[in-house]
Amino acid sequence: MTRQRSASITPTYSTDLALLHIHNPTALVSTVDEAISALSSLDICNNAAFKRRANLETVEEWTALLQTCLDGNDNINLEIALKKCYALTYSMPPSPFSQSRQVDDPPSPLLV
Repeated sequence: MTRQRSASITPTYSTDLALLHIHNPTALVSTVDEAISALSSLDICNNAAFKRRANLETVEEWTALLQTCLDGNDNINLEIALKKCYALTYSMPPSPFSQSRQVDDPPSPLLV
C-alpha cells in the first residue's frame, strides 16, 4: 500500500513567487490597489498566521508596508513585498531579554 501525501496547508515562498511571476512577469506595479490585488491572490496573504501577525486590514496599513517596497521609479516591487509578508508571518519576535537591554549600555564583565 502506498502512502498518499496530503496537500500542504503551509504556504511556500517558492510557490507564491512562481504564481506572482505568472500573473505579473515584471513583479512591478504602480499603485497600492494593484499591489494589494496581486498579493491577496497569493497563499501567504490568505494564511491565518499572516492575517493575525501582519494586521493589514485597511488600505492605509497596506500602504505603510508597500511604501517600503518601492524601486527607484516609485513602482512597488512585489517580490520585496512578498518577502516582507513571509517575514511578518514567520519571523520570531525579539526575546524579552533582548528588548530589556539598552544599546548604549556597555556589557557587564563576567565574574571569574
